[in-house]
Amino acid sequence: MTVRQTSNETTVYKKTSKGKFLLDELFVNRVLQFSSQYGAAQSMCYIANNLVGPPEVYPKHGDFTCTCVFRTYGPWWKMAPSAPKSFGRFSTPYPSDDFVEILFERMVYPTGFKVYETYNPGAIVKVMACDRLAGTCVDQGDTKWNCVWSGPPQKCSEKCRIFEISFKPISYPTNLFRIEFHHRMLQYYTEIDAIQLIGYKPNLENYIVSQISFSTAITSPDAIQRDSLTEMDGGYFKLLPQEILFFLLSYLDQVSLCLLSQTCKYLRDSTYDAFLWTKVNLKPYWYKVSDKTLNSLVSRCKKLNKLDVSWCNVTDLSLKGLLVASSTNLICLRLACCDFITLTSLQILVKACTNLEELDLQNCSGINCNEFEYICRLEHLENLNLYSTTITSPAILQILKGCLKLRVLNLGSCFMVENYDKVAEYIAKYSRCIECLDFWRARSLSSNGLFTIINNNNMSLQELDLGWVRSLLSESGCFIELVRKCPNLKKLFLTANRYVSVLLFSQVSNKLQGFMKLCVCGECKINISLKSVSISIRLTFITAVQLQN
Repeated sequence: MTVRQTSNETTVYKKTSKGKFLLDELFVNRVLQFSSQYGAAQSMCYIANNLVGPPEVYPKHGDFTCTCVFRTYGPWWKMAPSAPKSFGRFSTPYPSDDFVEILFERMVYPTGFKVYETYNPGAIVKVMACDRLAGTCVDQGDTKWNCVWSGPPQKCSEKCRIFEISFKPISYPTNLFRIEFHHRMLQYYTEIDAIQLIGYKPNLENYIVSQISFSTAITSPDAIQRDSLTEMDGGYFKLLPQEILFFLLSYLDQVSLCLLSQTCKYLRDSTYDAFLWTKVNLKPYWYKVSDKTLNSLVSRCKKLNKLDVSWCNVTDLSLKGLLVASSTNLICLRLACCDFITLTSLQILVKACTNLEELDLQNCSGINCNEFEYICRLEHLENLNLYSTTITSPAILQILKGCLKLRVLNLGSCFMVENYDKVAEYIAKYSRCIECLDFWRARSLSSNGLFTIINNNNMSLQELDLGWVRSLLSESGCFIELVRKCPNLKKLFLTANRYVSVLLFSQVSNKLQGFMKLCVCGECKINISLKSVSISIRLTFITAVQLQN
């Protein structure tokens, strides 16, 4: 055995009975996509790109800015007033909350990962590998992914670790992976320092060529006979009244309905009932979804009112067919992390789905700046998520003028919004029913802007995220005034706001009976014990890192 090592990789030459294999140990070369990150878009702290290269923190344990950190942790985000309500039936015991898509320098036959977890480990629940030799084409909405590892989230001790993952054997080389995370069991943010891929690069060109030929053969028209379904009578199912059969079918998830539809013509007709497809959630099955999937749903989704295609790799053309088919019935559309969404897609959905009440466009990088203005035509819109998009101040002002029913607005990490005080002014003027506001990293929001919201939206406001808004000055009294005038406030994030006073805790305790979540982690200096704070305020959750006892 011969070993060659560089700063970024280790190659082991191993002789086997089948010839010479190369054992590669590679670190991440590029981060292609991610669902969220704690850090700012133009920062180097707590961002997904910190996964690139060998570990910098390990074996140290603790909170380090040069690691990859996601936006959420724990159960609170699914219980908050702004949390999107889940819909659709799916059999996923630990649904994924976040993902990161990573690329390594070269393809190998993967055998496993070494994940360097340096803070609050245990959130990884799935690893997917992309089959890039099986005709994968993102431009045509067709990607081939396989699950090489899955497992439940783990409760780990408070120390760093190297999480070694052994993959299921796969017959193709790859260098593209997606890792999924379930954060709801975490007590605080998980931090990942690096990811190392282990695999073999065999010198088997002939084998690879034969695999490509085989892949082509099984998908060719000659190899697959698409016979029409047999005219079976449906067996005992046909003896059931339609109401009873519909009731039974309503308990099946989407995949089960699709499988059942392939058994006979009678059950196909029954499973195609439009009332079984009023709520379609494709996010848990993102790796199975292609343009063909969406096209096949068109005929059965005439009554569709809720659709989630978050994380899916399809094209806007296939989505158009589904949106046009559901048309005015659609009230909820979630498109988180869908890079294929462009101005054309936005124009289609605004024109077709005029009754839309909820729209999720977080991390949709295909829409540019002022193109978001088209959303202002959705006059029934109540819930709008624009987290980590490139929306600008003029565009959001137009939306606020046109969408007067907004109750939930997420502008977290929207670094292109230059004047948050003006946004606050428009919210006070046009969004009088606003309940939840996410101003995470709203750099230009001042105390004057916050006072404007407090004085005009005080009765409806339930949730406010002002994390990392360092332009807010607690000496101005804006936080105290916020608690005094907003009696229905349930969540307040003041992450990294300096010198939050004990008076704020006192006001929260006395004024807010239903308060549940307070986050003052960062550089707060309070001469009060965490235990007494939690008891006096009657909080369900409290995050208060670096409080001075």
